[in-house]
Amino acid sequence: DVIERLKRIAPTNAAVLIQGETGTGKELVAQAIHQNSPRKNKPFVALNCAALSENILESELFGHVKGAFTDASADRIGKFEYANGGTMFLDEVGDMPLPTQIKLLRVLENGEITRVGSNTPVKVNVRILSATNRNLEDSIEAGTFRRDLYHRLKVVTIRLPTLRQRSQDIPILIDYFLHQFADRHDKKIRGMTPHARRKLIAFDWPGNVRQLRNVVESMVVVDYDGLLDVDDLPEELGEPVETQAAATADSLAGLAGKPLAEIERLFIAETLRFAGQNREEAAKMLGIGERTLYRKIKEYGL
Repeated sequence: DVIERLKRIAPTNAAVLIQGETGTGKELVAQAIHQNSPRKNKPFVALNCAALSENILESELFGHVKGAFTDASADRIGKFEYANGGTMFLDEVGDMPLPTQIKLLRVLENGEITRVGSNTPVKVNVRILSATNRNLEDSIEAGTFRRDLYHRLKVVTIRLPTLRQRSQDIPILIDYFLHQFADRHDKKIRGMTPHARRKLIAFDWPGNVRQLRNVVESMVVVDYDGLLDVDDLPEELGEPVETQAAATADSLAGLAGKPLAEIERLFIAETLRFAGQNREEAAKMLGIGERTLYRKIKEYGL
């Protein structure tokens, strides 16, 4: 279990290598390690190693001195110095250029960095967490990743399964993202209906944790009554048009020529009967949110 493993390693200072597909939540795991460590009140600094060229990456990581290159008009500290006392998260570390890997190895071995353009080492106290979606052993064989750095980074390894392989974590992630985005968007959210929660747990999540995160944020943003339900779901997770209740529509006789409101009332009443008066199940069968069903029941006096 990933969460239990995190609880054991978070209080240590060990370097951790997090491996998993794109979107499986590698940075989320790194943040969880930091927040549950003695360094939690110090900086957590993240950098994507695949997003920058070699020269810019080294300047971002280690800083530079004035005159180190054309645009270096002043001294500038790098991410490692910003993270001093805290945690440095290196995402997509498998894409780091070989010359930069050598400098990173020095940080791990000696606890010091040297700014670009300088010969003076600077001591740093930083815990290094890294992540990759690559098989680094293949990269070592291909000559694009250093074996000594690999073993330094992987004192502890966490392999993240896809979200569909760890569905037991989905409820925890739902609650985490719900509170995160309710705060971010200043929304008062009481919670999520069991129906909507079941939909999220049952979904296949090809985009992994990143997709779940985006879906929950979308639900928080579009919600209007403080209770997330299936009618807040984005289209990709919406109820199918042909629900179990809809499939029985043809069996409801004698509706021809009746007003639409009367047809809807009879249809809801029949579905409630079919569901044994279980409103949650009836809402699921109808493909609507529970709050919508409650409103219709009151409206039609059912």
